[in-house]
Amino acid sequence: MDIFSGSDVFAETHTLPSFDKLGYAHNRLDRDTEHRDENSLGTMVQQTQARYYLLHDDNVLLRIKDGQQTALFCLERAQKLGADMDRVILLGTDPEEDNAPRLAVPLTDQAIEALATNEEYVVEGIRAVGLKDLLPPDQLGAIAQARSLLTWHVNHQFCSKCGASTVVALAGARRDCPSCSAVHFPRTDPVVIMLAIHRDESGVERCLLGHHARFDTPMYSTLAGFMEHGETLEAAVRREILEESCIKIGAVRYLTSQPWPFPSSLMLGCFAEALSSNIQIDETELTEARWFTRQEVREMMARPAGDELPHIPGRFSIAAWLIRFWVDAG
Repeated sequence: MDIFSGSDVFAETHTLPSFDKLGYAHNRLDRDTEHRDENSLGTMVQQTQARYYLLHDDNVLLRIKDGQQTALFCLERAQKLGADMDRVILLGTDPEEDNAPRLAVPLTDQAIEALATNEEYVVEGIRAVGLKDLLPPDQLGAIAQARSLLTWHVNHQFCSKCGASTVVALAGARRDCPSCSAVHFPRTDPVVIMLAIHRDESGVERCLLGHHARFDTPMYSTLAGFMEHGETLEAAVRREILEESCIKIGAVRYLTSQPWPFPSSLMLGCFAEALSSNIQIDETELTEARWFTRQEVREMMARPAGDELPHIPGRFSIAAWLIRFWVDAG
């Protein structure tokens, strides 16, 4: 059977809302991992058009010039600023910049201390860079990639099979164990994030939003949770909603995803059909959960983040994308 012979099987995908404001979701680099070898890193570092992202934990270094911010530095400047070049990794090449190499390297603690008094530079949180819209979306995606990879290398310096020290391979896309020949690849942790939707007997739809225990303001958001081994996406959505709110779920519809580099999650955004409406929250996760009409959510959408009245997350997050999609569909 040819699934492409009839109507457009991608028709619904073509009608999805814009992803322009979705954080970390835009990364145009060509990683080309399958063609890397032991010489790839040295070759890329030597290219004059190579540029580096400089990171320190959850922060990225920005240079301020003429009121504009830049996060890309040449090799000479990166070294002068205190980049730890023994830990450099290749992210990929930029097809829109004549395939110029893009690399990432951590800054030393001493470098961060020295930069604190340099007004030409600012060390900004990766999350804040996105929320403040300080860099182009494609660069923010590359920085998310850099943050996740650099963190993985720090946390996987020893072989999980034999305990020996591992070494960087494929310009940072892998770590190898010289002792037992095991190979280790970076991990990505899948997380389901979903908007449960209930339709009552009169046909009125409401969505389920919760106030999470970690929120400092009256912000209401979607429910979310990590997938477990051997679990389908649909099963994870049903389990997480049931655990956090006691709401039973029927149909599940996957919509889109968002990389979340804290440290290396992939948020899988879904709508979920609520088959029940009586909420009983898990108080270790939520302080409150409620059903909201579209009009109530519209009022919340009009309020800024941090408002004293109930509001939703900013456009940067997939949670906001899911909520706004539902509101606009009504």
